[in-house]
Amino acid sequence: MIGRLKGRAGKIAYGAGNLGQALIYHMIGTFLIYFYIKEIRLDPALVGVGFSVAYGIWNSINDPIAGYISDRTRTRWGRRIPYVLFGTPLMVIFFTLIWLPPIRDIPLSSQRDIGLFLYFLVVVGVFELLYTFVTVCWNSLFPEMFQDLKERLEVSIYRQVAAMIGLIIGFVVAPQIIYHFTREFGTINGWALTGLVLGCIAGGSFALSLLGSREKKEFSMAGTLPIISAFKITLTNRSFITAAFCILMISWSWSLLAAISPFFVEYFLGGTIADITFISAPILLMAIVFYPFWRKIGIKYGTKKTLITSYTLETVFVLLFVLVADNVIEAAAVMIFYGITNSGVNLVREILIPDVIDEDEVKTGFRREGIYLGVTTFIDRFALGLTGISTVIIFSLSGFTPGSTPPSPTIILNMRVLTAALFTIALACFLIAMKFYPLSADKVDEVRGALEKLHRERGIV
Repeated sequence: MIGRLKGRAGKIAYGAGNLGQALIYHMIGTFLIYFYIKEIRLDPALVGVGFSVAYGIWNSINDPIAGYISDRTRTRWGRRIPYVLFGTPLMVIFFTLIWLPPIRDIPLSSQRDIGLFLYFLVVVGVFELLYTFVTVCWNSLFPEMFQDLKERLEVSIYRQVAAMIGLIIGFVVAPQIIYHFTREFGTINGWALTGLVLGCIAGGSFALSLLGSREKKEFSMAGTLPIISAFKITLTNRSFITAAFCILMISWSWSLLAAISPFFVEYFLGGTIADITFISAPILLMAIVFYPFWRKIGIKYGTKKTLITSYTLETVFVLLFVLVADNVIEAAAVMIFYGITNSGVNLVREILIPDVIDEDEVKTGFRREGIYLGVTTFIDRFALGLTGISTVIIFSLSGFTPGSTPPSPTIILNMRVLTAALFTIALACFLIAMKFYPLSADKVDEVRGALEKLHRERGIV
């Protein structure tokens, strides 16, 4: 059944894998710490350490390693597909085990349960390793299968729509499932069944993606560079470093917006936490509606110009949200335009690294999607660290003090200005990196011409 679907059906099937990637990412990010602290009552310090080690440090290390290993893999099925095919069922099993800790009763008799802590550490660590191999290899298929800009932008639409569905399941549907299952079957069984159901949905999306997945044997047989040379060339590649830095700045701004939104809604807009849904809804809707528009812009003007335009406009509307909006209605109106521009950023951002990979193949003669996407993920993780530093700056320098008393107008103004300054810094750093990013539309066309010539010489169709 692998690669059975061709044409548009195959592209949609492949893109469906992003549903599973987004669903699991948001489930872990939203509920993992909550489950073990609030429901299981494990000591927060142990949960924090376990999360940092298993999902933070270990995750950062294994991304580039998994990418390099997949680049070196040779099987009759290819380099990437075997990891998605055989890794997905194991990933679903360990995802379910995360929500099924080996305890009889809750809350725990002792919050400092070292046995449970070790279970958390091992199960989350193994799950994260499997998730990394599945997602890195699945993402690595994208630039190999689709090397034309029009195709990449088209498939990027399918990937983004699938991710939106995964996000909706994770944020909207999952809490309802948790609520009903825990009421019907008890806390432990309810969470375990939730993990099983959502894990199967995610696993099913990756299985569906294989119907539209294909690999070229010539790339697998060619192998890759020795490990030291592979990392050295990757980390000294100007196109890659500038592209990865741009992606980091975008991720930082997205993460910061998510982190400060609850405070802005409550203190600046006079709303409640529930109003976040009302403000966020236009972003999701406009993103889906305007994907075709940004695809046309990307084809006409190229990846670099389109990303610069869309991210600059996105930041302008973020600044309006931060500095100007005074109530929920105004904020929602601004988010309509933010969603339109965010649609372009989402769509085109995914094309940067594939363009870098194409250029790298012309230079080295190898297709090295795995290591480039693995190292990109590693760099992208620093967005969370930047967000943590940003929140310290905003709340410390503004004079904000947690408590029941609403912050004064001066503190609110300070928070607005500091937040706007950070978004402006992210945009400035992005624009500087883009200035030195060498893959303009003309350069990309030149690389594609050289790549087609290289493939013809090797007999690769």
